[in-house]
Amino acid sequence: MTEPFVASGRRRLLLALVLLLITALYLVQAVHYARVLVPVHDGVQYLMVGAMAVRGELGVYDDRLVGNRLPLPFYVLGLTQILAGGPSLYAARALNVAFGALILLLTAGLARRLAGDGAAILAALFLATQGVVVAYYSYESYPAFASFCLIGALYVFVADASPARRVIGLGLIGLLFFVRSNLWPVVPFMLAYALWSARTKSMRALLVAVVAVPPLVFLAWNSAHLKILAYVPVLRRLVAPLGYVSALTLDDRQALALGSQLYEVLRVVRRYEFWALAGALLIGVGCWRRLAGRPTGFPHGWAGAQVRMLTALLAASVGALFVMYYWNFHWVGLYFLPYAPLTALLLGVGWAGLLRTARPEGWPRRLLLVALVGVLLPPLYFARNPLLPTGDLAKKDPVGSAYAAAAHIRALVPPHARVFFYGLNEIYYLSGRPITYLQQMYIPYQFVRVPTEDWIVRRSGFVTATQMRDWLSSGADYAVIDSTFVEAMRPQFVAEEREMLALLDRYFEPIGSVTEFPLRSLIVYRRKGAPAGSQAPS
Repeated sequence: MTEPFVASGRRRLLLALVLLLITALYLVQAVHYARVLVPVHDGVQYLMVGAMAVRGELGVYDDRLVGNRLPLPFYVLGLTQILAGGPSLYAARALNVAFGALILLLTAGLARRLAGDGAAILAALFLATQGVVVAYYSYESYPAFASFCLIGALYVFVADASPARRVIGLGLIGLLFFVRSNLWPVVPFMLAYALWSARTKSMRALLVAVVAVPPLVFLAWNSAHLKILAYVPVLRRLVAPLGYVSALTLDDRQALALGSQLYEVLRVVRRYEFWALAGALLIGVGCWRRLAGRPTGFPHGWAGAQVRMLTALLAASVGALFVMYYWNFHWVGLYFLPYAPLTALLLGVGWAGLLRTARPEGWPRRLLLVALVGVLLPPLYFARNPLLPTGDLAKKDPVGSAYAAAAHIRALVPPHARVFFYGLNEIYYLSGRPITYLQQMYIPYQFVRVPTEDWIVRRSGFVTATQMRDWLSSGADYAVIDSTFVEAMRPQFVAEEREMLALLDRYFEPIGSVTEFPLRSLIVYRRKGAPAGSQAPS
């Protein structure tokens, strides 16, 4: 009588060991990527502002910031800088590596709930071997946290059909509103599904409440500080494609734009090429089996309904990304990342079904296994991630050299100096020197490119010409200028930037060049006539 329980226990132990090995494979890659990936100014924004927000020095919708981002990633990633005692890429990356391991386990757990042990193992493998995704989940920005929030909420919602779990799960899905706007399509889709599957009016009212109340409270509480107009572009992305498509026949230039967009779609597919190939093979073999009257291994009953729902969710969400970012499909490859665990889950469920229904000794199963190896092993090596250094750049150790350049800035700039900054922020942030003018550190393109009234410029988080003149003429005692960025942007300079360089030459003198970082050189200036280590009068 105890034999079934013993066998079940052994299977669970074997599954745990296999998942442990897959998690180890993931962690080996993730730790390597966390050590070598090139720092990015976009990620540093989260660390810098997040740390200041956690300390209570500002809100994430401060007028000095371009307030178009949602708060949770700032606080989560900013907390790593507080715990590390100062600016640290490694602290944020370590947290993201941990998020990645949790994502892997949640993905495997949900796949097991839907389609058994084989699906759990394959879903974990599809995620752990996709080097481009592992790398993105290991740098200092938000993708790992956003993915953890999505797969965690779906796990709670889907893994148990009880009313309580549905309410809690949908509440967690509603909180995605506070994570990233590229997750917003999930919220109405899952709310509609929950309302459709609810049995009573009171349950439907509760489901609407858990989704709607938190954002409404947030908007009401922050109404005095939010830049609501910052979200207008997001809304426009949902309706503008209609006019865009209808205008294609009116202007030949649109045909060129369409060609460019198709090229960007191909780039997105190439970035995740082995997932695309695995999906195409899965669909092709599944359709062939269905037409031949053979079983596909697709889950039935409740599990099958959940898999169909998750497939529709992925299709709708990725489709929404192409609508939201219709003006440049280039961004879809990055904003797809929160949906990567869902992709791995569906691939694992589908391939497990194909293998389960193939005869153990037949040639179709052998071909499936060969194909499976062909889509799992190569992406471990071919990680098409733009942050991954190669060749000479990899030999120069971008992360180590960034810290070395930061130490050089610390040697040139006193701890309490007032500093004018222009350029990309990674190196200066790591130096720990004062962030005197926050706007300059948050966005590299700190001047507006069209004529705009000063109060609008200030309210939108940009720098006005008047502010720039004041800071350079009397406010700052040091300046740190990203000369590489200056040369790259010089052909696109507006009048304010040309005047900035002239005032810099008038009031400041160079005291050192920071060249340790291979991608960027910075020049440090001190106000003319000021002794070393001095500060401008307050």
